[in-house]
Amino acid sequence: MFQSFLQRMNKFSQTLGKIEMVISCSFLLLMIAIVGISVFLRYVLKDPLIAGMNFATLLLVWMTFFGASFVYREKGHISIEFIVNRFPPAVQRFIMVLIYSVVGITLITTVVQSGYLIELQWKLQIVALGIPRSFLSLPIAITGILMFLTTINHILSEFQTPPKQ
Repeated sequence: MFQSFLQRMNKFSQTLGKIEMVISCSFLLLMIAIVGISVFLRYVLKDPLIAGMNFATLLLVWMTFFGASFVYREKGHISIEFIVNRFPPAVQRFIMVLIYSVVGITLITTVVQSGYLIELQWKLQIVALGIPRSFLSLPIAITGILMFLTTINHILSEFQTPPKQ
């Protein structure tokens, strides 16, 4: 039963990872297009695009957070393992679960605090875009939840795989 649940969780995680990658790549391409068009309009046609840089900044924030969530899901983040690898396999597993637990608690705190930030910024506007400033903080909450789900998956995976020898 645990194996079946873990397989479904892994499949769900892979699907979320693909969605995160598509979002990040789409935002990158859109950002490149907007900046290119803005530069062309400003320096060639001498008629700047007023909201171009604000929109590109918004896309950069979203792309960064979704990209970070994808990298964390793939365990592509920087880690220092030479100390952990010196311990026996059972201790290594315990340390990894402990690390993921601390990351999970940090993510919960981040999501809750970003909720307060979103609420505060909802009244303020990005004037050039005519949207609430909270759109700059929204990816923190969204990707925080996604990364928390990834953390749960990482913890469960630690119990699935046999200890390293």
